Amino acid sequence: MTLSTDEISEIDLKVLLENELVKVHFQPFFSIREKMIVGYEALSRGIHPLSGEIIPPLTLLKVAKEAGFIMELDRLMRKKILECFSNFCPQPHELILSLNFETSIIDKEIGSLQLIQLTRQLNLNPANIVIEILESKMKNVEALAKFVNIHRENGFLIALDDVGRGHSNFDRIPVIHPDIIKIDRSLVMNLQDDYYRQEIFKAIGQLSHKIGAVVLAEGVETEEEAMEVMELGTDLIQGYYFSKPQEPNFDFAGLVNHLVDPMAKKFKKRMVEKLNINKIQHERYTLMIENLVSEISTLSEDQVDEKLSAALLNHSVAKALYVLDDHGLQTSQMACVMDHQPRKGIFRVPPKGTDYSTRDFYYVLMDGGFNRKSFTSEPYISPATGLFCLTIATRYNDKQGKTMILCVDVVPNYLKHMGRIMTLFGG
Repeated sequence: MTLSTDEISEIDLKVLLENELVKVHFQPFFSIREKMIVGYEALSRGIHPLSGEIIPPLTLLKVAKEAGFIMELDRLMRKKILECFSNFCPQPHELILSLNFETSIIDKEIGSLQLIQLTRQLNLNPANIVIEILESKMKNVEALAKFVNIHRENGFLIALDDVGRGHSNFDRIPVIHPDIIKIDRSLVMNLQDDYYRQEIFKAIGQLSHKIGAVVLAEGVETEEEAMEVMELGTDLIQGYYFSKPQEPNFDFAGLVNHLVDPMAKKFKKRMVEKLNINKIQHERYTLMIENLVSEISTLSEDQVDEKLSAALLNHSVAKALYVLDDHGLQTSQMACVMDHQPRKGIFRVPPKGTDYSTRDFYYVLMDGGFNRKSFTSEPYISPATGLFCLTIATRYNDKQGKTMILCVDVVPNYLKHMGRIMTLFGG
């Protein structure tokens, strides 16, 4: 049974602090690819001095704030966590311990060096201790930067917590230069069914990797969520699917054999199956494009228009077909699908003469110096059709020997879960 704030008096809180009545739990986080536990997030709960009942952490923090003892409670929690980690973990120098830090007192903790001193006393390596900063709660950015710099200089790691939840203050990232970015459960939940959240998750992950931060997905509660976050680029996973917070004597190592190893095998199988599907699709694209290039390379400009229109009807994978010259100008009519919802005015089929010289699928082939015959763009919204697609561009010589580029817009299998069309306005 757990208690509410109404059931805890200030006297109870003082007795709790004096007698260090705090219970520590650990929740592991894993690297599925490495098939190992990387570390633990530490969580503290209070014990009522009279009844012995558990006081939830948020309840305890609220009571301590109202009574003016938040600093004392926060320091006690850190002390008990570090002691527990030092005692229970057989290899504390090989695993990471992640500590939640009460953000509201950071400005008061800058000069105390309490965490630094405590870590030294317990013979723990600061490089194995992660200080978690809640990204939305710290208002004094100058104090935050100073706190982070002092602790980083002493070897501690810094994590930005709850990224993607509510107010995402990405301006905190250049201030604290996080070593770990923890993506919140609100983005992870049912991620496999929501394309928009998938793209946000992936974007945060790509940003994290570009600045040298490790990505940790929090709150993973299902196998499908775990598979999805791994496919989207997470490095570490934490959540109830693998383990709820447990007491220190729990057999955490057994989770690797029972859950992590099977998950790694399933993920490998999933990715191999996707690779095989993509390989088959790529072969289909290649055959279609090779045949089309072979045909249009011997035709006049008017005949090319007719051939592209016919090819669009014969090849369902193609959503738009058009030809560019060696200057990036469109020399053919664009043959494109028109079977989706009414398009917004921003999407228009471009006429002959449209300049594509600033598009990557033109300048990589013609100006990149790589002597490439074909190039596939990143996915983008087609300004012609409003479809989310990618362009496969192939260089060839026409009947006069002039260099031309055949462009084929396609919607690959991995984009089809978006539905038939995605426009800038959600059409």
